[in-house]
Amino acid sequence: MAELFDYLETRDDADELIAEFGQAVTLRRYTASGSAFDPTLTPADYATKAAKVDFTYRQMQTGSVLATDERWLVAAGPLAALGITTVLPSDFIVVGGVERKVGPLSKPIAPAGVVCVFDVQAQK
Repeated sequence: MAELFDYLETRDDADELIAEFGQAVTLRRYTASGSAFDPTLTPADYATKAAKVDFTYRQMQTGSVLATDERWLVAAGPLAALGITTVLPSDFIVVGGVERKVGPLSKPIAPAGVVCVFDVQAQK
């Protein structure tokens, strides 16, 4: 009988590598309260780690990458522990005190439905 592959262990390995070669970042998610005409936006911050990497040639050719954009691999384990299972287009990544919008090329890397890492396009 074949042994099943442990994707949670893969996520743990990815988290360790990102922690070793990356830096502390924050996922910021705003929630609106109050009336629709005058909402109050309240930020909720979730601490994690991320490593900056280069965009692939294919990503650069999409026309969605600006010169000021950055690509970050964000550790999914710390966010999963806080109940965050996805990075939304309305979220922000805070790196070194600078808030950057999550771009359209952002996606989870989730083999077999287990999110191992988030591939995030951070836009100014």
